[in-house]
Parts: sequence; structure tokens; C-alpha cells
Amino acid sequence: MEVFIMTFVLSKMSGFSIEEKVHEFESKGFLEISNEIFLQEEENHRLLTQAQLDYYNLEDDAYGECRARSYSRYIKYVDSPDYILDNSNDYFQSKEYNYDDGGKVRQFNSINDSFLCNPLIQNIVRFDTEFAFKTNIIDTSKDLIIGLHQVRYKATKERPSFSSPIWLHKDDEPVVFLHLMNLSNTAIGGDNLIANSPREINQFISLKEPLETLVFGQKVFHAVTPLGTECSTEAFRDILLVTFSYKETK
Repeated sequence: MEVFIMTFVLSKMSGFSIEEKVHEFESKGFLEISNEIFLQEEENHRLLTQAQLDYYNLEDDAYGECRARSYSRYIKYVDSPDYILDNSNDYFQSKEYNYDDGGKVRQFNSINDSFLCNPLIQNIVRFDTEFAFKTNIIDTSKDLIIGLHQVRYKATKERPSFSSPIWLHKDDEPVVFLHLMNLSNTAIGGDNLIANSPREINQFISLKEPLETLVFGQKVFHAVTPLGTECSTEAFRDILLVTFSYKETK
């Protein structure tokens, strides 16, 4: 059983006003975060390269073409400061929130230990957790699941790669962090759309540099445009999703 000890990191980050950012997120329902937050130390650039290499080893997503994926999750019990790596990596979304793959349990390969133990990745999870806890959205009196999703979108000239669901939606989870890990320079698309309703697109956001980040709540709809390329070689877009939800009660 792997135990992940939480230590708070936001107070150590210069130039980042947690109160202002939390207020902005709660007001708009989404937030952009600069990659500078995660790359303040030179060592983190080396750790980022290590984390990026892990995406080349992901196995194909059995639930969608032109995608590769792994998933693991931590359990955070109310009465403990520890984050325990769960033996189960079942992932469920309701039909209400995912009209493509919702309503069924999806099982993915677990994330490699080398990725989970990467100090940069652990620091990102700490950052996301502390930020989520400071919002008025997460109920910290409940046991939590912190899900980590490694996803590589793979596109060729003849076969674009689609997200799931493919169009505007809200997530089951009350707070979701999307960290761009890598993007090939031949990629076209893979841009984020923000909408106040399914019929109204309000913002278009392109993440281009590694560790540029978006945070989503359930106040807005969002989608990712298909990924394509005009080149003969495969293009890719790698992301890390960190999701916060409540542990299932039995």
C-alpha cells in the first residue's frame, strides 16, 4: 500500500495570490494558471522531461480510438492526513455528464510508479489539492477520491483524435484540473472551449506550453476540439487530469 503524505505548497509559491485565484475561479467557474507556478525551480524542468517520457509507454484506450490512457486514484480519509493509493482504478461517469462513455465502469491500466513518485507530479497533486480545499466547493468533511488521468491524444493526417465526450459538457467531479504535459509542434486543434450553456461558446483557450493549466468547476460547460495534423507523422497532445470527487458509500 503506497501512502502519499500531503504537505502544503501554495504558501511557498511567489507571485501567486491564492485568495485572488480562488475567488476568480469561484466567480467564473474556470481558471487559467501559468506554468511558471510549477517550474520555479530548475530541477523541475528535468523532472518534467522524465514525466513527459512516460506518455510514450501508455497503452491504447480500449474505449476510444486514437487515444492512450492510464488512471490511478488516491483515497483521502477525513480523519487522516495521508493519501492512500487505491487498489481499484475503476472509473465511472454518469450518462448525465458523459453522453459517450457514461453509465458504465471503465477500467484503465494503472499509472506507473515512476510517474506517481516523480516529485514534480507529487507537487502538482499537492498544489491542486490545497487549491481545491480552499474553495467553497469541496466538502472536506467527506472521504475524497483524487483521480489522476494520463491521456495521450494521437492524430494522423487521416485519423483525428477525439476527447470523451466530444462536445460541450460538465464533469461529474466538482473540481477538475487539466495540466498540459506536452504538445507536438505538428498538432492542430486540441483547444479548449468554455460555455455558459450548450448553445453559447464564450471563450476559446489554447494551452501550448507544458504545465499550462485549466481548472474547471460545474458552473460552466467545456469541450476540447479534435486533434489533427497535416503532417505524415503522428501528432500528439498529452495531458494530466487531476479530479476531486467523493468516495463511494456502500
